[in-house]
Amino acid sequence: MKRKIRIIVANPAGNITIFVKDRMGRDVYQKVASQLLDMEELKGEQVAFMHDAPECGRAEGKMEMCGLEFCGNASRSYGLIRAKEMGIEGEGKVFVDASGCSEILTVGVNTETGFTKIKMPLPVSMSEFDLSKLPIDDLKVNPMAEMLLRRATCVNFGGIVHVVLSDIEPKKETFELIKDRIIEVFNPPAMGVMFCDSSENKMTPVVYVRDVDTTYFEGSCGSGTTACAAAFGAVLGDGEHKFSFPQPAGTIDAEVVINRKKIEEIYIEGPVELSEEMEVEVEI
Repeated sequence: MKRKIRIIVANPAGNITIFVKDRMGRDVYQKVASQLLDMEELKGEQVAFMHDAPECGRAEGKMEMCGLEFCGNASRSYGLIRAKEMGIEGEGKVFVDASGCSEILTVGVNTETGFTKIKMPLPVSMSEFDLSKLPIDDLKVNPMAEMLLRRATCVNFGGIVHVVLSDIEPKKETFELIKDRIIEVFNPPAMGVMFCDSSENKMTPVVYVRDVDTTYFEGSCGSGTTACAAAFGAVLGDGEHKFSFPQPAGTIDAEVVINRKKIEEIYIEGPVELSEEMEVEVEI
């Protein structure tokens, strides 16, 4: 059955997210999302579904990613959407219930400038990621590989797992090898590899979502930015550490607070562009 649905397209640092405003059941998420991602004019990388705020609790809105994974960029974008719906003028805060995250997220917004700042969930766990069992001869890493592989870090947020790599060329083949290992160990709703290039000070995020079986070299990644801030901040030790992560389509800034070798808070921030509400037709 053909049906017209209302959508808003958000651009948080190039990580184009399509928000479906009409309430839908999870049983149609994959079908609807696949059609929206196929609409080249939307240039979408991911799809999120908007819901009414839970009747109990302090959340002022609820959103679920298509694969029920967690996404920081979508969460902060949704915070801005809800702020505008709530009539907030200028600066304010919105409390968001997001898939893949057990806590209510606080999103600071400015509805006039589009600026957003979100307090991110802390990692469930962080550990070294051992690439020694992978066929690294086929990865064609740079000559410093032996040293750099020791710096690979696995950051698990529960709703998504990221591996942070330094100075290894971002290639699909490398990603697939790591993906297979992460799925074997964690079987998460989504996983990513953050390829960090220290010489050019940039990050290339590659993300896989299990339920829709999609892999994207993304314009940017909010949870991946958080993973990098956590991994690099842990090396620096106690204090407030600020980072800026240029990514293929935009830059996301991050701040991590560490006290007694424990991560206490992580924030990511940056502008979000929102389209006007529009209608598209999909098969339900």
